[in-house]
Amino acid sequence: MPGTPHATLPEIIYVFDGYCGWCWGISEVVTRLARDFSDRFRFSALSGGLITGERIGPLGDFSAYIEKAIPRVAQMTGAVFSEAYVARIRDRTTQQDSRVPAAVFAAVLAAKPGTDTVQLAHDILVLNFTEGRDMSRYDEYAGLLTAYGLDAKQTLSELAENRYLPGAEQQFTFARDIGAEAFPTIVYGRNGQYFPLCQGYQSYENLAHALDVLHKEPPEL
Repeated sequence: MPGTPHATLPEIIYVFDGYCGWCWGISEVVTRLARDFSDRFRFSALSGGLITGERIGPLGDFSAYIEKAIPRVAQMTGAVFSEAYVARIRDRTTQQDSRVPAAVFAAVLAAKPGTDTVQLAHDILVLNFTEGRDMSRYDEYAGLLTAYGLDAKQTLSELAENRYLPGAEQQFTFARDIGAEAFPTIVYGRNGQYFPLCQGYQSYENLAHALDVLHKEPPEL
């Protein structure tokens, strides 16, 4: 909250996307960083908008590329991609549209402004890469909405009316404004100024070292 010591801490913003396999790969790293460095940085997450505009369409169009990438992502990060997820990406009827998970993200924040957004980002990724949900269908998020204390039926109705799409678009715009051109991106911010700390996957050890340096020697922005 403004006026508290926590509000004066520098920011670490994790820009992710619900369809991003590398985001799934780094999710546990970011969660651990947020826990271990919570006394030195203010952590949050933000939807980036990987699949928008002309890229919205059948997930199966990208299945060959995604399946080829899975072993590399798994080997580098230790992330597990479930059989349910692989079956989902092979389903030609499944659509992909980043506005949907981003709108759900916005809906949760609108109802529960104090939400741990790093955890919310992780939980959205779990729906995709562990549970193999159809991320383009709002009803697939009913359990998540309930878990975060929302009235799932009411919120799903609001989502169907596109009430939270502006919130999704605002996230995408802000992500671009702070330098997120690929996903995942981790951004350092202080006094309203931002710069990308890394784009793509990095290990916990590398990022922890970077955060230690930033804490001890804050850069001029």
